Parts: sequence; structure tokens; C-alpha cells
Amino acid sequence: MVGAGTATSQTGAWALPWPRAWTIVTILLVIAIAAVAAWLFLLRKPAVVERTVPSPPAALSPELKAKAEALDKQAKALEAEIAENRNKVPVDPTCPPGQRAEVPTNATVPPPVAAPPRGEPIKPLTAAELADRLEAATALVLTDGSVATGFFIGPETLVTNRHAVEDAKDGTVLIVSRSLAPVRPGKVITTSAPGKEGAQDFAVVRLAAGRAPGVLPLTSQAPKLSPIVAAGYPGLTLFNDAGFRRLIDGDAKSAPDLNLTQGVVQSQTTSPQGIPVLVHTASILQGNSGGPLVDACGRVTGVNTFIAVDTEQSGRVSYAQATSALVAFLARAGINPEVDARPCG
Repeated sequence: MVGAGTATSQTGAWALPWPRAWTIVTILLVIAIAAVAAWLFLLRKPAVVERTVPSPPAALSPELKAKAEALDKQAKALEAEIAENRNKVPVDPTCPPGQRAEVPTNATVPPPVAAPPRGEPIKPLTAAELADRLEAATALVLTDGSVATGFFIGPETLVTNRHAVEDAKDGTVLIVSRSLAPVRPGKVITTSAPGKEGAQDFAVVRLAAGRAPGVLPLTSQAPKLSPIVAAGYPGLTLFNDAGFRRLIDGDAKSAPDLNLTQGVVQSQTTSPQGIPVLVHTASILQGNSGGPLVDACGRVTGVNTFIAVDTEQSGRVSYAQATSALVAFLARAGINPEVDARPCG
């Protein structure tokens, strides 16, 4: 007989308590993970990654081969040129190539050299100075059939119009002025080709005896509305000039007075024959041909050549062939006067 409250095992099996079993399983899992890690790190060989490089073509095409050879030759030529230029450059022994020179802290650095002023305006001449310059460098040019004007660009070299000397016998003309008197002979040494009105119209005369008392410089500057002066011997004034009358009566020491008129540049244009000309308001007449048109600084801006007259409207326009055309003509004749491009004012 069994009293209540007692239990007896009938199977005889051994039973492990649950907390202890969980601890043992955890330990076994940690040991297994450690063993796998050790195998991967110590025993397993590392994997090898191979990079596949495409093989080169069997041969280059003839076109590519020719281009490659040409480029190679160019590269070698450039290398040789660079080496040659490098040998020409003087080497500073204190600063070999590839190094930087050290400037002492107490070194005195010279101040930069100021460049000379360029393009500065020229101071205009006074009325008296301008008149004196024109008197010394402008002359009357006479042939058997014409009266014209010329101006000196050198002590023995005078410029005038071709049409003013085209009837000169043997190319000989007479040159005179109050500053140059008595009358001097001159020889025409070159002229522009004959052409229609508006064509190039220049002549160069060489003074056969003596030297001019003055010369006129040239300029390429002739802006619109800039003041100008025309110098010459217009026929209307000559025949009433006492000095000219004595001259034609045989007094070789006499000369007419130089006529000066003022105006401004109206426009810069081109003649139908392609010659640059200046349109201006200074009064010129027959006899002014070949005379200088000068700016306020006494520089020749053009050569007075012809006038246009409109009788219906009582209008007239004065034309001077521009200095640029004269300079080109002189250059072809081997004469190269200095041209001043500075502004006047």
C-alpha cells in the first residue's frame, strides 16, 4: 500500500536539467564556428584572380604603319630642335636648369625702365611759325606752258603734280620762291603714269643747284574737321603780284608771294580710279596744283590736285591726293620719307 504524496520512476532513464543542456549546446556551437574560421584562415589556399589582356593584332595595316612612321619622324625632329635650342640658351652657372635662383633679401631691385612715350600729340605751330615753314619749303614751278606749285621733302627733292610738268622740255623746270631765290633749274626724275582725272598725279623734281632752305614732313593723320592750310601760287593772284611781274620780265632774283588759305578736312574718300583723296574747304585755284595741304603742325596731309565746280549751284570742292598715295608712289621710286602718325593737337 502506497501512501498519498510519493512518486516512483518506472522507466529507469536519466534526465538532464534544461538550463544545463542549453549551456552545453552554446559552447559546442562556438567551438564549431572557431574551427571553421581557423580552417578558412590557415588551411584553405587563397583564390587567384587572373586579368585577361587582349592579345595584340597580328600586324598593322600599311596605312597605320605609314602614319606611325611619319609621327615618329616628326617626334624625333622636334626632339632634335628642342635640344639644339636648349644648347643655344646661355646657362647661368649660379642657377642650373631645373633649379630656382634665390634672391638675397638685401638685394637691391632696380626700378622698371619707363618706356619712351609713343603716340603723344604734337603741339600745333603758331600762325607765324606755320607761315615761315611753308615759305621755306614751298616753291613756284614753271615750264614753258604752265605755272604750278611744289614742296620740298628733302633738301634737293621737290614733289609736285605730274600734269604740272608734263610739257617740260627735256624734263627741265624752273623753281623759285622768295626763300630760294634766285631761280634754280630742276630736273624731273620720275612721274606717275598719265590717266584720267582722279588718277595718281605725282612727279618728283631734283634741284640741280643749291639746296632748299626748308622741308616739309609728311603725316598720315587727316581727321575730319581738322584745320588745314593750302599753300601755293594761284594764277589769279600771280598776275597781280609785283614780284611775279619782275620775274617774268627777267629779274631772276624776284619771286611772287606765297598764297595761304585755311580750311578743314571735309571727308576722306577714294577717287573713281582708286586713289585716296581728301575733300577740304581751303580755297585752291589753277596754279595751286602740286602744292602742299598741311595740318596745324606743318605736316603734309595731301597734295592739292584738282577742283570740282558746279556752276548751277555756284559750288566748288577742293581735292588733295592723300599722303598715303604719295608715300606709295615715292616708295616705288626708291624714296622713303619718314611719315609721322602722331596726332596734332
